[in-house]
Amino acid sequence: MRVQHLDQMIDQKSILKDLTFSLNKNEIVGLIGRNGSGKTTIFQTIAGQYLLNDGELFIDDVNIAQHPEKRQEIFYINEKENFLLNYSLDKINQFYRAAYPKFNQDLFLDLLKTHQLSKRLIYKRLSKGMQGLFLMILAIASNATYLLLDEPFDGLDVIVRKQVIGLLVENLSQSNRSALIASHNLNELEGIIDRVLVLKDQTIVQDYRLETLREQARKIQFVFKAKKVPEIVKQHSKVIQIQGRVVTALFEQFPEELATEILNYEPILFEELPLTLEDLFEANLSRVKLMEDE
Repeated sequence: MRVQHLDQMIDQKSILKDLTFSLNKNEIVGLIGRNGSGKTTIFQTIAGQYLLNDGELFIDDVNIAQHPEKRQEIFYINEKENFLLNYSLDKINQFYRAAYPKFNQDLFLDLLKTHQLSKRLIYKRLSKGMQGLFLMILAIASNATYLLLDEPFDGLDVIVRKQVIGLLVENLSQSNRSALIASHNLNELEGIIDRVLVLKDQTIVQDYRLETLREQARKIQFVFKAKKVPEIVKQHSKVIQIQGRVVTALFEQFPEELATEILNYEPILFEELPLTLEDLFEANLSRVKLMEDE
């Protein structure tokens, strides 16, 4: 899937601008951004709940505007506008079997049985956790190539969350499919994603491949003798946190030459710390700035 130069306005207000990214098969991608940054709007637009104001969407190099049937390759449920609430799981099953030609009914029934969910149950009477589990079963059984999952772990207890994550990872690893997940639960997200897209100022500002980032990037904590942080640190890093004179910064590239040059300033403290997805969030989306001379 390719999203190219997508613009979206809602109620005369610009929400997304020049948004460009791709989803490859056989990968799980995280989408992170501040509250209200437009993550749900991205899902709604890709899924066809909003018309494109500008830009193009391709699946297998086919423009969806010209071939709307390709949307059968996309699975998305908008929980805020969920028409499923008053229906039984059996009735919901019928809707989605009609909507998705490749729906795997045997897998659907098997997963319901495994997780002790009766088809007679009414969706709105399920607990939050069981609703989340059922939606993941529905997404997997749809056999759609691209799963758009908006806060799929929200409100789930530890046990159900592990079940939901296990279902997703197990089934996607066995198929030629992809998932785009928006979640505030960065710890859970970090353990399952291959890439992370950072949404800021109405567009995608970073596209990190986590394996590459872990090889190349470093999170370093410094304390320098002088109050001023060396210019080389400012030029090559993004600040994660400042506590007094202690500066914690993310270096997306940290070659030996750079480390040597920083050590020439004889920092009182120079310590490498484990890099997390939360660090990427703070480095790209917080407003922390390095201090200048007093």
